[in-house]
Amino acid sequence: MKIEHEELAELVPQKGKMFLLGRICEANPNEWTIESETKITENFMFFDETTGGVPNYACFELIAQTVATLNGLFARENNLEPKIGFILSVSNLKFDFDLIKAGETVRIKAWRETDMDSVSSFAAEIYIDEKLSGSGKLTAMQAES
Repeated sequence: MKIEHEELAELVPQKGKMFLLGRICEANPNEWTIESETKITENFMFFDETTGGVPNYACFELIAQTVATLNGLFARENNLEPKIGFILSVSNLKFDFDLIKAGETVRIKAWRETDMDSVSSFAAEIYIDEKLSGSGKLTAMQAES
């Protein structure tokens, strides 16, 4: 399942400059796996002209938006109303890089590891131009309507 930027905007709450994902390369919402891709440009929200790139910690937001997209896809595939999610924790963030330069592509592969009631934990791998360059975990809670 490939989804381009315009369609993604319907699946996540982030809007305008805060909406960072370029596209979804693969997703299986019923198995809770997803892969996103974003090409870094000088227009990227976290781009720093003085360093000529984006700091590694911006990958946290890419992970969060990738997971939010997965939740949106699950809701759409199962005819459910999407729920707003809240990040409870981020852990084990590890990076083999300090900066992502303009022109480089960030790929996030994420999958749900655990789910209990309305709290889920996701693991993620970060690839820069196809090289595994980082990882982390995100725990989020879905709000009840």
